[in-house]
Amino acid sequence: MDQQENKAGQNNESFYFMRETIKERPVNRRKLVRRTMITVFSAVVFGMVACFTFLILEPVISNKLYPEEITKVEFPAEEEEILPESMLTENDLQEELEANILQQIDTADTGEISVEKYGTIYESLYELAARSEAFMTTVTGVSQDSDWLLGTFENENSISGVVVADNGVEYLILAEAAQLSDASEYHVAFQNGIVRAADLKAVDHQTGLGIFGVKYSGMRPEEKEGIAIAQLGISNKSTILGRPVIAIGSPLGQSGSLSYGVVTATGNTLNVADGLYKILDTDMYGSENASGVFINLSGEVLGVITKQSMELRKGDILSAIAISELKGSIEKLSNGETLSYGGILGMDVTREAHENGGMPYGAYVTEVEMQSPAMEAGILNNDVIVRVETTDISSFQEYRNVILSKTPGDTIKLFIKRYSGGEYIDMEVEMTLKEGEK
Repeated sequence: MDQQENKAGQNNESFYFMRETIKERPVNRRKLVRRTMITVFSAVVFGMVACFTFLILEPVISNKLYPEEITKVEFPAEEEEILPESMLTENDLQEELEANILQQIDTADTGEISVEKYGTIYESLYELAARSEAFMTTVTGVSQDSDWLLGTFENENSISGVVVADNGVEYLILAEAAQLSDASEYHVAFQNGIVRAADLKAVDHQTGLGIFGVKYSGMRPEEKEGIAIAQLGISNKSTILGRPVIAIGSPLGQSGSLSYGVVTATGNTLNVADGLYKILDTDMYGSENASGVFINLSGEVLGVITKQSMELRKGDILSAIAISELKGSIEKLSNGETLSYGGILGMDVTREAHENGGMPYGAYVTEVEMQSPAMEAGILNNDVIVRVETTDISSFQEYRNVILSKTPGDTIKLFIKRYSGGEYIDMEVEMTLKEGEK
């Protein structure tokens, strides 16, 4: 019996290891918290990446699926000038407004303008200017610069602009982009206080004028209130001389300033490559940093004040580039198209040169720019361009219109008259247009 008990005890000792208690593994709270934080952080990062990707791709996908309908900007063609004997029905709105102002002047009894009548006239002019401010803007260019300690700071420069069109997606503002050439971003402030970011769509490097686009998607209806689109008038009429005009924008170098006067001369021109622009001179004083536009008594834009137009007078008399010669380039720039460059400076052939010197009518070449398409084509000073492709040319503006209708890279055939051996001989040249350079 004792032997059996001893044997059983030995067997129990042999399997003692099988009776060990298995304990639960203790929880490492620090490790658990760390893993939870990593999971939450990863989720946040993934969400941020997903949101950022959506913000970037959503406009692209939306534009592909639902493209914005952009309306091409087109200005109506100007009618031929009406002869003086047929002027009774021309521009009824302007004549009516002038009559309303002039009828305030009653000199039948005293032969003088009373103070009250004089004040009424200027009140009428001011009201017209105030209404026209609805299509004026302030365009601000922001540029980055650094000081001598390599610290960075921002510079801001502002000029006046005018809303010239609406393409169904954005407001298009004409302003002198050359004055903001160092800017990295642009902002447009409308007269109703709304400020929006703007894109520089295209630039005419010959005049320095450019078109800025301000998208109005997301604008509330009340934000669009007070924003008007300017009507472009006709500045190439002989009757413009002596007509009253108002300078609005920044004619005195300050936004919101204005001046009243009349057109005193139209004989000066701004002669640039492939363009000949009439300059409207006035009796109004302004700043050398002036910008803005001239309007007539109908509120139509007649001219654009630029640095180049002011420099032609070399003084503080306000001058502007006539709007009729600018319409073609404004239209093309508004549609985001690049202007073509030929490199020809010229003028019209005068009646005296034609009758006395036998010079044929056409676009007279006064200068050919170095390394330009015109020079590469072999065009020389004193040549007269009489036809481009199938279009007869009788003035430099007609040559300009043909160039405007082309795109960089187009090759055009020019028919010219060149004086040689006491007579004008016919020549044909081909010119490949380039993109206008800064």
